Amino acid sequence: MKLDVYFILFCATLCSASHSKRNTITAEPEPYGILGFGLELLLTKLENIHLELRNEIHKHHATHMAALHKIEEHLATQSVACGTAKEKQSTYAVSNQLSVTPTLSPSKSKYPSYSSCKNGPTMTSGTYQIRVTNDSEPIKVFCEQEKFGGGWIVIQHRFDGSINFNRNWSEYRDGFGDLEKEFWLGLENMHQITMARAHEIIFEMKDFSGTYKYARYNAFKIGSESEQYRLNVLGTYSGTAGDSMSYNKGMKFTTKDRDNDLIADTQCAHYTAGAWWHNSCTYVNFNGLYINANNSTSILWFKFKDNQQGLSFSRMMIRELEEGF
Repeated sequence: MKLDVYFILFCATLCSASHSKRNTITAEPEPYGILGFGLELLLTKLENIHLELRNEIHKHHATHMAALHKIEEHLATQSVACGTAKEKQSTYAVSNQLSVTPTLSPSKSKYPSYSSCKNGPTMTSGTYQIRVTNDSEPIKVFCEQEKFGGGWIVIQHRFDGSINFNRNWSEYRDGFGDLEKEFWLGLENMHQITMARAHEIIFEMKDFSGTYKYARYNAFKIGSESEQYRLNVLGTYSGTAGDSMSYNKGMKFTTKDRDNDLIADTQCAHYTAGAWWHNSCTYVNFNGLYINANNSTSILWFKFKDNQQGLSFSRMMIRELEEGF
């Protein structure tokens, strides 16, 4: 910008001098030395300005080149880092593929097991593993550790109707449901547990109005599958619900596909919609339908109110007895 201004001044000076010579014939000519000195001074200033501009351009160019060089170095570093990361990831994946051994089935649980819920580490209700004998497979059970002194194994639990209990023989043998929700522990598990040691049993129940009662028997034992899981032992009753279960003592288990009741022309599991140790059917139908109705197909304990009114809650629990009981 300065260069342009000085150039215009220089041209204006030359034009002014030329015009002055043509129009002033009688004037005295100016000394050549003064004019030459002025031109020389102007040229010197123009040259200095030119040098300053060149230096400024070179300075900016150098700065830009340095910045560009840094950017290139940064990009190169990032590229190398990405390549290294990909290489490590690839190596790790290959290493994993080589080190993992495929398995055909999940490994067995490593949770500790106990001989019964009475011997658990805490008095907190929850899921545990019990081992009936030292060489038997552990059985996963829900332990009730707070009510009736604790140490109880829950073998049946219903409270919201979320699980269908109208099932076949194999399902009642093996068990079904969720130990934290509604479930049936399984006849085979009950047999293994009660065969190894003496147990008592308690039946808990509640109607849809909230009335709670229980029935307790001081002995309980069922036979093997070859015996049709016969109710071999049922002890003396105590409690608040009334004795409705003694009628079933000695009976084999009946399901909708396995008729072991004592009525020739009636399948009690169909009539009551519930599998049980049916005699000539039953006064207890804990595996019936979850309905609020006075009906033979409902969950019922006849002595509760001397009718077939459905219950909203049922729970069966067994507990190991002290030796020599």
